[in-house]
Amino acid sequence: MNMRSTVCGAVMVALLGLPSSVYSQDLAALKAGFNAEIDALNRRDLNATLAPVDNQMILVGIFSPFPIAGKDGFRQAVQEYFNDYEYAVFTPIDPEFRVVGATGVAWGNFRLATKQKNGPFHYSDGRYMFTYAQSEGKWILISMHYSLLAPLVRPR
Repeated sequence: MNMRSTVCGAVMVALLGLPSSVYSQDLAALKAGFNAEIDALNRRDLNATLAPVDNQMILVGIFSPFPIAGKDGFRQAVQEYFNDYEYAVFTPIDPEFRVVGATGVAWGNFRLATKQKNGPFHYSDGRYMFTYAQSEGKWILISMHYSLLAPLVRPR
């Protein structure tokens, strides 16, 4: 009886430890995928930017006053973004990540540095949230949200 309890206890400890290591692997993969997405965008690599995007993805925020649906719409928005700016760098500030089952979320604030052709540099601050779904062991981008933060107005 004592041996059976010991074996059952060891099996329970092993099973309870499994989700933690799987969660850590999923979280690390989510962070790596997010960082690769931002790197591709900042390098102006359209194909790499589109690689993790789901065909049914939804984009809301600074690209358009209306939601952009689907990978083709996202492709067009990113291409226009690349065409409008000769320089554009999106820098996440204190990114956060969470995995809940087969869903991953990356969120935080950002600083966007842009320069239009023959124009000055412009800096914008905002917040973002990327939502991912895990499919066949990969994180697929299903939703993106960007919004600009309004400048703080102090009362006189």
